[in-house]
Amino acid sequence: MLRITADDKPRVLSFRLEGRLEGAWVQELEKCWRGLVARAGTPALRVDLTGVTFVDAAGKAQLTAMHLQGAEFVADDCLTRAIVSEIVEEDTGGATSRTEAVESGGGGGS
Repeated sequence: MLRITADDKPRVLSFRLEGRLEGAWVQELEKCWRGLVARAGTPALRVDLTGVTFVDAAGKAQLTAMHLQGAEFVADDCLTRAIVSEIVEEDTGGATSRTEAVESGGGGGS
């Protein structure tokens, strides 16, 4: 299951994803993304991955497509940081323009 929360502010369109980005949920994310981005015309696009627990190949491909449209990612754990890093490296050869893995919260360890 995937929970998608969209927040359309005047200068930033944000998506917060929680759960597993896989299977039919990838298509649902794509539908939400396309509908809101087309309607919003917002210059800044942000995707918060801090609540994501799993990403399959189709989910990674969707995140890559979002990145290519200018999405910036917020990631705070090993899984999501690794995925963001792979997406950035595939697109830019390792540069981090337009996308950043941001450590969130209070810096708690394991």
